[in-house]
Amino acid sequence: MKFPALAVMALAVASLHAADEVKSDATAAAAPVAAPAPLSPAPEVKPLTPEQQQQAFFLQGFILANRAEWASIVNELELSDTELDSLLSGMRASLKGERPTFKPEDIVPGAEKMLNERVAAKTKRLAAKNEEFLAKVDADKEIIKSSTGLRYKILAAGTDPKPVATSTVKCRYTGKLADGKIFDSTTTRNNEPTEFPLNGVIPAWTEGVQKIGKGGKILLFAPANLAYGEQGQGPIPPNSVLEFEVELVDFK
Repeated sequence: MKFPALAVMALAVASLHAADEVKSDATAAAAPVAAPAPLSPAPEVKPLTPEQQQQAFFLQGFILANRAEWASIVNELELSDTELDSLLSGMRASLKGERPTFKPEDIVPGAEKMLNERVAAKTKRLAAKNEEFLAKVDADKEIIKSSTGLRYKILAAGTDPKPVATSTVKCRYTGKLADGKIFDSTTTRNNEPTEFPLNGVIPAWTEGVQKIGKGGKILLFAPANLAYGEQGQGPIPPNSVLEFEVELVDFK
C-alpha cells in the first residue's frame, strides 16, 4: 500500500523521534554517572479550524497530483476547464467506489480516436512552431551552429580553464519553450545555483557549458534530439526545441 505524501511525512517524523528516544536511552545506560538531560516538552499542536482541515485535504490532493502523471496528461491533451472537471469527476467516482453510469465499451474506440487525433494535432502545431523558432535563431548571425545541431551564443566567456564533460558544475539558468514560456529557472529558488555532473544532463548542456569558464554566460538553443526528445518531460512537450540562458558559477 502506498501512503499519501502527508502520511509518509508524518510517519518519517515519528520514526525519527522514536530513533532519537532509543538513542538517548542507550546513551544514558552506557553512562550511568551522568544525569539524564530533561526531555523538552513536545510543542503544542493546535487543532485545525474547519477551514484549515479543508486546506489540509486540498494540500494532500495537490501533492499527489504533483507526484503523478496527471499534470502532464492535462498539458498533453490541452484540457479545457470543462474537460478537466469531467476528469476530476471520474477520479472522484473511482475514489468513492462508484461505477460509471454508462457502458465504457460503447465509447472506448471513439475516445481513443479522439485523444490520438488531439495529440497528433498538437504535435503538428508544435513542430511548426519549432521550425519557425529555429529559422529565426539561424537568421541571427551572432548565433553559432555546431556540428551536432546545437545553436549557441556566448554572452560572457568567463575565466580559464573551462569544464570538461566529466566535471561537476554549479549553474544558474532559465529554460524556455519555443513560445517563450519559462518551464524551469533557478530564479524561482532564490537564484541559488544548481550542482550536477555535466555528463548527467541533456546533451545540449553537456556540449554547451564546456564552451564557457567560471563566471561565463551562454545562450543555448537545443533541438529536441539534444534535449528531451520524443518523450518530453513534465511541462516540456515531446519534440520541443528549448532555449536556455546558463551562467557557470563554479565547477570541479
